Amino acid sequence: NVSKANAVKRLKALMHCERVIAFGDGKNDIDLFLAADESYAVENADEELKTYASAVIPSNDADGVAQWLEQNYQERIT
Repeated sequence: NVSKANAVKRLKALMHCERVIAFGDGKNDIDLFLAADESYAVENADEELKTYASAVIPSNDADGVAQWLEQNYQERIT
């Protein structure tokens, strides 16, 4: 029963998280995206994964995850 989805569900319960935000680029992230409350695929991600994403962010080559965190982190913790 090992999967990214099961891991994120377990961490969410252990850490008492209200929400989980996931980032990914491959088909192996689909179950993670389904388990997360929000999910973001990088621009150069697998096309199928993008259909499961809340939104598409800039590519990993353009530091898309770092950009998203810089733009959104402070407003989400306040």
